Amino acid sequence: MARQEGFHFAIIAEDLPKRPMVGACSAAFIGDPSRPPELAYWIAPDYQRMGFASQALKLLLAFMFNRDDRLRAIEAAVIDGNEASTQLLLSLGFRYHEDEHAAAPLSWNRPRGEQVLLHRHRLWRTDWLCSDWAHIAIEHTKQ
Repeated sequence: MARQEGFHFAIIAEDLPKRPMVGACSAAFIGDPSRPPELAYWIAPDYQRMGFASQALKLLLAFMFNRDDRLRAIEAAVIDGNEASTQLLLSLGFRYHEDEHAAAPLSWNRPRGEQVLLHRHRLWRTDWLCSDWAHIAIEHTKQ
């Protein structure tokens, strides 16, 4: 992550017939390079509240923190009113950081340029290392 890489993963329901893709998650640097990488995720409506996002994000966070010892924090933004996403982040150890007004991305099916209120949360490396999930072993090749 220190080299400003980005990671994008499909979330697959391996225990369901035909192993459908149920969502995606990613971490990438967005905008200001002095800010931590930003976490993004979505789960298809038919698969929400089944634990897919929680499981996938735990794996992604373990991958990121294990991959780069210099990574100090990860950030995530939640649109105002999305309490399920806020609760998910808090359950993973993220803490509220700040509010921000931003133009909604096209993927949110909102009028181009519409301003939305985002609640930004951060997960600090020290908090992650104290969590129950910090022990997740992720194999990877360091470059």
